[in-house]
Amino acid sequence: MKYFYKILSVLIISVLIFTGTFSNINFNINAETIVTAFIEGTNVRVRTTPSDKSNTTIIEEISNTSVTVLDKQSDGWLKVTYHNGTKQITGYIFNDSDYIRIVTYNTDASFEQKLKAFPSSYHSALKTLHAAYPNWEFLPDPVAYSFTDAVNLESPPFKQVDSKYISWRTMAPGSYDWNSGKWISNNGSWFYASREIIAFYMDPRNFLNSTEIYQFLEQSYNSTFQTKEGLAKIVSGTFLAGNYTESGKTHNYIDVIMSAASASKVNPYIIASKIIQEQGTSGNTSLISGTYSGYEGYYNFFNVNASGTTNADVIKNGLAYAKAQGWNTREKSIIGGANFLAKNYISKGQDTYYYQDFDIKVNDGYIHQFAQAVHDARNKGVNMADTYKNEKNLSLSFKIPVFTDMPASAAQKPVQNSSLNNYYFESIKIDGLTPTFNKFTYNYNLQVSQNATVYVKAVSGATYAGASSYSLNKGNNVIKLKVKSATGYIMDYTVNVNATKACTLTVSTGNAPVTPSTPSTPSTPSTPTVSVKKGDANGDGSITIRDLADIRLHLLGLKKLSGDKSKAADVNDDGGITIRDLADIRLHLLGLKTIK
Repeated sequence: MKYFYKILSVLIISVLIFTGTFSNINFNINAETIVTAFIEGTNVRVRTTPSDKSNTTIIEEISNTSVTVLDKQSDGWLKVTYHNGTKQITGYIFNDSDYIRIVTYNTDASFEQKLKAFPSSYHSALKTLHAAYPNWEFLPDPVAYSFTDAVNLESPPFKQVDSKYISWRTMAPGSYDWNSGKWISNNGSWFYASREIIAFYMDPRNFLNSTEIYQFLEQSYNSTFQTKEGLAKIVSGTFLAGNYTESGKTHNYIDVIMSAASASKVNPYIIASKIIQEQGTSGNTSLISGTYSGYEGYYNFFNVNASGTTNADVIKNGLAYAKAQGWNTREKSIIGGANFLAKNYISKGQDTYYYQDFDIKVNDGYIHQFAQAVHDARNKGVNMADTYKNEKNLSLSFKIPVFTDMPASAAQKPVQNSSLNNYYFESIKIDGLTPTFNKFTYNYNLQVSQNATVYVKAVSGATYAGASSYSLNKGNNVIKLKVKSATGYIMDYTVNVNATKACTLTVSTGNAPVTPSTPSTPSTPSTPTVSVKKGDANGDGSITIRDLADIRLHLLGLKKLSGDKSKAADVNDDGGITIRDLADIRLHLLGLKTIK
């Protein structure tokens, strides 16, 4: 029996059923037509040529996915193309109707109009889904962050990966000890995730397919898409499709669930799926029998607080909670459980699995996330199983994030090997560089008055990947010193260079010359001036994790910042302390942005 506070782990898998035949598919592919082959089987071979004579022609095997059809070949072969998460693949598969279904998207003026709310990089996948599921609604949900900032903000300590692949780990503080050369884990075999794997799982465009899209299924109540008729289809064949008698009266589960949805503002489909998951399709468990000894007349449909080392403990703890809540009717238990769902996540704006795992919508500084596993939301989307099986015409709404500056193409899935994400400099040396170099600080300032040389040294195993020199104009210049890791990814160290005249900045990977030290002369003490340092919310003179914590507490209403501390916490000078200020400080601490 699963514990309730692992909420909304609903079993659903989407299976596409198409009635069209191969013969009536138009293979004259153009901008208005998209032909998609849905692979509804496992280990389907993709070959370099339309032949199954030799194993040497096999590119890879694919399972339960979709590919774009480019052409029909002789003897039933399809020329297809798709992105496997790492690179674009073009090859051939054999069209077998036992495991391949084909659907065509033709121009739909109304849908094309709706697509304009999404970046163009979303369009092709959404057109394919619309052709297969014409009643699905795709809701663009604007996110205040840029995609790059959102990924950086989810970096350590928020997302983790299993220990299997070193190339998915970050080498940032807390994950890797650069002095000892050993990995650090504060969670068994889990390590902090790299920015590349976080970007892959955070990029919505990687999951706009018929199974993984369920991580974006709207879990808040929307009467336009979630109807009594739709609920009846979902609960068909389960105990929730019938009636029950209580206090001499007949009640209908569907009516009760719809009432619970209206009261709690939780999607009734999610309520039903959760109950089926916890109580089974027959609903004959002790937690909802109403007859368990010592707890007669009490019900716990969602298994809230139903935990323990034995089955008896699980039942007693769950029913004790129900009794304490006054859940002495089935309706009270279902409505109460739905309210529990709403209070913990959905009412906070985290009304999809994606938002429950990537806390980019709540003003709490990324601390209200369901799981640290970077793939958790995606896996839940895949595992949303039988509830929606075969319901091709069901009206569902999906809330899909759109960041402020989506990259032109989706983030690729990182390679899986033992290479290191060691894209760091060991040193950057040039007179006048501020602040003092640190491998985890990526923004610097520099002033030059003539041609100069900056000496860079990458950490062991990494290489310099930038230009050998930069032509500087008089005034402000921004240059990027690039370092390439063993995995092939590049990190930019930004240097803001102020040049008093046009000159050249040369980059050398050799050793910097040793400058003889000169005796220092005593300086005349100056009269200190009092000023507010942006980001220094606790007034100790520097920006630290303590400032981040104080602003979090302020946003949560647990601490009040006022006076100079309030001014310092308002990093972006917009007149108030908001989640944006928290994000700016976090980016500053990660070395990805400098607060001036």
